[in-house]
Amino acid sequence: MLTAPTAWMRDGAARWAERRHGPDGLSVILERRRIYILPSRFGITFGITIFAMLLGALNYGFSLAFALTFLLAGLGISIMRHCHNNLRGTRIRFLNAQPVFAGEPAEFRFALSNDATATRYEIGLRQNGRETPPEDVPPGQTRVEAITVQTHDRGPLALERFMVTTRYPGNLFKAWSWVNMRASCIVYPRPAQRGRPLPQDTGDEGQHGGLARGDADFVGLATASPSDPPNRIAWKAFARSDELMTKQFSAGEREARVLSWDALTGLETEARLSQLTRWCLDAAEQDLPIGLALPGTVLPTGRGHKHLHDCLRALALFQEPTRHG
Repeated sequence: MLTAPTAWMRDGAARWAERRHGPDGLSVILERRRIYILPSRFGITFGITIFAMLLGALNYGFSLAFALTFLLAGLGISIMRHCHNNLRGTRIRFLNAQPVFAGEPAEFRFALSNDATATRYEIGLRQNGRETPPEDVPPGQTRVEAITVQTHDRGPLALERFMVTTRYPGNLFKAWSWVNMRASCIVYPRPAQRGRPLPQDTGDEGQHGGLARGDADFVGLATASPSDPPNRIAWKAFARSDELMTKQFSAGEREARVLSWDALTGLETEARLSQLTRWCLDAAEQDLPIGLALPGTVLPTGRGHKHLHDCLRALALFQEPTRHG
């Protein structure tokens, strides 16, 4: 029953802290004023126990009970101070987030650095109820931790605020700081199922803004099949022998493919993007040079990992033009 009110109070406190500190850059140093601390469940139990011991000592007037009570209370205060200082001065720096396909988990990697002379113990990252394993950060060293976010839709994915936490020492208190970095990750469209073959090259020079077929060495003729494009048919040989033959080229140069938005008429926007994504991956597996033609965006023919990323990024960020009238 207390879950919803607790979540509402926690979210309200986080928004207040964000207004107080403002947005963070991609590197943050945890200062004293932005570190908060509260007793943990174990710490609340510890405090209730000390209070009960104090009542017993007052009731019976037992001096040793007073001594033990105040000793434990002093220990708790000392632990609270050390827990708060355990985060102070820690540097949090965003490293990277590799692109993923929609439906896959995105991993945001952070470096935790300690510029102080004392070790920072059991420091972890927490977001939406998920916590990373705590790490000890010795003086002058850096540890890397990652926040995993499940993706659903294509496009840029911004990381929501997260917490840097510690319960060291004793697990009596929890110290934390909210971080509001503008870290982001590119989410590619979800690839369609395999099965639809890559489109054949049209062979039209200059089509789609200069997306042209690459040159290759002619090596001979072979019997044509129904799937062969008309521009590959040897029409002169057909006139001589009445047999359809197709021109064969050497494998030294792969024929470029134009992956066009217009080749997928009848599909919805997301379905087209998914199929174009599948074709990009299939072409990369076959080491085929490809070009991409989208409404308002044309990528020239190329190959390699960077060109594949450029094509997938264009698909991830695609916005269908607004129709007027």
